[in-house]
Amino acid sequence: MEKFLTLSNGLKVLLREERGFEILAGTLFMPGGSSVDPIEGITLLTLRTAFKRSLRRDAEQFYSLQEQMGTPFSPEVSVDYSQLRFQSVSRFSADYLMLLKETVLNPGFVEESFQVEKSSLLASIRAKRENAFTLAYEAMMKLTYRGTSYSKMPYGTEESVLGLTLERCRDWFSETFIPEGSLISLCGDLKGIDSLLKELEELPLKPQISEKFNLKISEKKTEFIHRKGSAQSFILVALNAPSVLEEEYPVYKLLNTALGEGIGSLLFQELREKKGFAYSTGSLYPSRRNTGRILLYIGTSPEKEEKVREELRSLLSHLPEFITPELVERSRRYFRGTYLLDHETRGKKAWYLGFWEVLGRRYSYDGKFLEEIENVPLKDILETAEKLSVEPFHEVVVRDEEGNC
Repeated sequence: MEKFLTLSNGLKVLLREERGFEILAGTLFMPGGSSVDPIEGITLLTLRTAFKRSLRRDAEQFYSLQEQMGTPFSPEVSVDYSQLRFQSVSRFSADYLMLLKETVLNPGFVEESFQVEKSSLLASIRAKRENAFTLAYEAMMKLTYRGTSYSKMPYGTEESVLGLTLERCRDWFSETFIPEGSLISLCGDLKGIDSLLKELEELPLKPQISEKFNLKISEKKTEFIHRKGSAQSFILVALNAPSVLEEEYPVYKLLNTALGEGIGSLLFQELREKKGFAYSTGSLYPSRRNTGRILLYIGTSPEKEEKVREELRSLLSHLPEFITPELVERSRRYFRGTYLLDHETRGKKAWYLGFWEVLGRRYSYDGKFLEEIENVPLKDILETAEKLSVEPFHEVVVRDEEGNC
């Protein structure tokens, strides 16, 4: 059973007690994410540098202490939120969370750590150039979310990251972290947690920055990305979808599963198994506070590119014809199985509670979501498929720069 608290400083706390293993897992969620970045990549580089160590201890002492009590702090940045994952041995959990508080108040902004994290981020950005999906995804976000904060990548660009300095990141942390609306979600042995929460009340929360928008795809657009030496063509299609807060969200989640999750999905069966078009295929529906998108992807050989694009358009235009009771029931089972499997560890249990809360659905939605998926009527799936079959979509094609021109 979960317990929800709001501390005197405004920090939200989610607690789920589980005994049997001496592990306390948790995530600190901070709203905003890359959508509030004044410079692409600044939040990610700032958090990686800040939580590398506390300035109250030398690096060796900090790492030794953290290793003894638990795992390193692991920052990640998404579009709508940032997060800091951690895990500790229960008997050290009070000291470990005190170390977290110490690091928030004395973040590790030293030039050496900053340069290491900056070099690592730049290497990661450069490596992404070799990935067709990443190239297509970046181009799609700039196309389908043009003019909004969602067009920015959490990791930034080589140019934007190169221009970042230690002073700029330190100022960004001082101005914005930890923002109002932040929450810490804990799962495990909670002995002595009450006294620890009093310590967390000393963390100062900063004003929250956010943007709201509603941007639907209103006309079909296609962009081509030419990459030298590409051994395959990669096609990414974006369809209109609701935000995580809208009533239709579970319907689109289930339809997305039917479209491209698992070997029983439409894309896998129709384009790979029956026609042999695809090296890889599938679909994604990221949960967003603002307007969402369902993303369909297919990797194929260059000589099949035009035929695959044609077949994909045909599948979408006839989508309601493919929606059968059997496909929908298979999708329910698949969704339920993967969702429950992803809740097996304490870390993920804590994460899901915080995830729903920071996105505005409230933590209790984690217990209701599967029920909503189970109760989505077939007629709602058919109506949504009908809508998508006639709506415009965005398309990005990554191809060899010497071919298909």
